[in-house]
Amino acid sequence: MKEGASTTVVIYIIGLLPFVMVVGNSMFIPIIPDIQHALQLTAIEGGLVLTVFSIPAALMIPIIGLISDRIGRKKVILVSLLFIMLGSIFSALAPVFFEGQSAFSMLLLGRFFQGVGAGRTAPMAMALAGDLFVGTDRSKALGTVEVFNSLGKVVSPIVGAFIAVYLWFATFFVYFFLALLAYFGIKVWIKERMKEAEPLRLKDYHRSVQEIILREFKWLIPIFLASGVGLLLLFGLMFFMSYYLEESYGVYGTLKGIYLALPLVFLTVFSYWTGKNMGDNKNYVKRYLLLGLSVLLTSFALLIFFHGLLGLLVLISLASIGLGFFLPAANTAVTASVGIKERGLVVSLYSMVRFLGVALGPITFSILMHDPMELFFFSFFLVGISFIILISSWTCIPILRDCSSRI
Repeated sequence: MKEGASTTVVIYIIGLLPFVMVVGNSMFIPIIPDIQHALQLTAIEGGLVLTVFSIPAALMIPIIGLISDRIGRKKVILVSLLFIMLGSIFSALAPVFFEGQSAFSMLLLGRFFQGVGAGRTAPMAMALAGDLFVGTDRSKALGTVEVFNSLGKVVSPIVGAFIAVYLWFATFFVYFFLALLAYFGIKVWIKERMKEAEPLRLKDYHRSVQEIILREFKWLIPIFLASGVGLLLLFGLMFFMSYYLEESYGVYGTLKGIYLALPLVFLTVFSYWTGKNMGDNKNYVKRYLLLGLSVLLTSFALLIFFHGLLGLLVLISLASIGLGFFLPAANTAVTASVGIKERGLVVSLYSMVRFLGVALGPITFSILMHDPMELFFFSFFLVGISFIILISSWTCIPILRDCSSRI
């Protein structure tokens, strides 16, 4: 931290990093139909605009800690934000200088660069908060990271939809200036402490990955799977709603952004409530995992039959509540069940699987969205399989009794 810098200012600057990562997809969900119409794309190509951002972001997450141990968090963050700015310029100028498939190719290249950069920002925010602060300040910094993460989810669809009313590719300029603000904030206000430990060698890192997966796969893989499926369905639903609201109900602009933000508000509120009330009791963690998947399963069972406008809004909000129960419990289960030396590695792998879910959601739903009943039956099936695999990995299910066994 820079000498003389306000702790609050530094915490807010760090909080901008997860905000930038979340905005990189959520702000562009409402404008996908506009991109499709402007560039004459298919629904699947429209889904690629989101997916090509998320896949490189996901693949960067597991190795970013290893890189930052060697060259420093600040350098990694600054280079990442430069990638986002470069990608934003490519994407914004694509429809100005090109047409049709050429514009689409340039747009995808820009989104790829954005994804490479964004995949490093949120993990580095948590690492930087841990490096710079201790005690109460560290808790405050980590809490702010989560607040900015949630705020980005809620605000960005509204902002994206509002801007698209006037000029859809202006959203990329907004993303550029947001990354630029974070860049100068980090550049000016953040000063890293000297590293005290020798970074993990690549060979040792690879060995650690193998050992952890082989030793912990029985409980680790089911939670990874269910979390990835949950986020695949959430972002797939957001993509589906963006098209469905316009094509079937004529909902455009800011109102569409508000509709898209509504499920994310429920996700944010119930995630906060669950994290506050759950604690680290293993029985409570398992119960919230069960409750979350049960609510998610129920919502998709009902969506098979009730997917009119009101049913869609209510039941997708219900699905978001289910994720609000499940995701904080999954986070706690993953972080609390491994030792401190392994936690960073496990959390990185977990974050990668979650972000792959985000990446695959839009493209999966774009393939199936021609038949909503088939789409929601497929979603119900995915949740059901995840539910069965998860509880099959437990030696004790805490329903009407307490379990003392390991998660």
